[in-house]
Amino acid sequence: MRASDTALPKGGAAYLVMTVVARWSTLRAAASFAATVIGRFFLDQYAHAARLRKGSSPVRVKNVEHPLDAIIPIRYEAARVYLTFVKLWMDALGYFRHRLGKAFDDVVIEFLAGLGRCYSDAGSVYGRCLSTTRRPDTAPSLRLAFVYAVDPHLFCVPSLHVLVVCYTYFRLRELLAATGEAERFGRELGALRSRAVEITESILYVRQHSVNCIPTALAMLSVIAPGYDEVEAKAFMAELFARDAEVEPGARARVLDYMTSLYDQVAPAGGSPEDRYNAIIDFLKAYGEPVLELAEA
Repeated sequence: MRASDTALPKGGAAYLVMTVVARWSTLRAAASFAATVIGRFFLDQYAHAARLRKGSSPVRVKNVEHPLDAIIPIRYEAARVYLTFVKLWMDALGYFRHRLGKAFDDVVIEFLAGLGRCYSDAGSVYGRCLSTTRRPDTAPSLRLAFVYAVDPHLFCVPSLHVLVVCYTYFRLRELLAATGEAERFGRELGALRSRAVEITESILYVRQHSVNCIPTALAMLSVIAPGYDEVEAKAFMAELFARDAEVEPGARARVLDYMTSLYDQVAPAGGSPEDRYNAIIDFLKAYGEPVLELAEA
């Protein structure tokens, strides 16, 4: 356990639900967010999978694995951390709502609007080029069996896990700063960032994603939350796997150099949001890994 985990906002999910349903404005924001998630992640992905089974999909599927993925050890037990990416933001919103009261409801509404955009913007990329990685034929744990059952695994680049957890720590920091409360909750915000690092590491430990999925997500996040700039993105990536004794420093440096160079490729300086998203699509379409045949997807 990292020292900062003791400050991680916890136990607020149930409280968040109760406060959200109590007011029409927050309930409406939550319903809109839920509809986006269901439509742009689940329904869209299942529709793509169905077309692939019929052989009628107009969208290609790219295998986005990279040889550098092998540098990161396999730790399927990290699925426990991997699955906390939704709990992270729900606990955080509930925690801050409990301490700040009804005045925080406007923050909840604004936060959910941006979080919904993470799903819709990622969906705009997935719809133009599907991406996947190879998973074991048999799920290596009960937690991953659940993941394999509900996720057709066609939406890898950019990683929604990375988008969600990095949006969570950064956007809450921005929103609390705007209300003058960021300094008061500095330890909690630092713990959220630390957990975002852990969850991002877990996507490679459990082989749900590739090194390609992280910098592309951070490049997209800089469009959704413009304050999440190159400095923030590269500082975040620089912390990945720093505490993992099994990752040799030279090998880790190669992973970070690759992710940094990919970020620079898909986040052109001065480019518009459309330029950035097109750069992600161009990267995917030109990626050298073979197209996968997913007849059983």
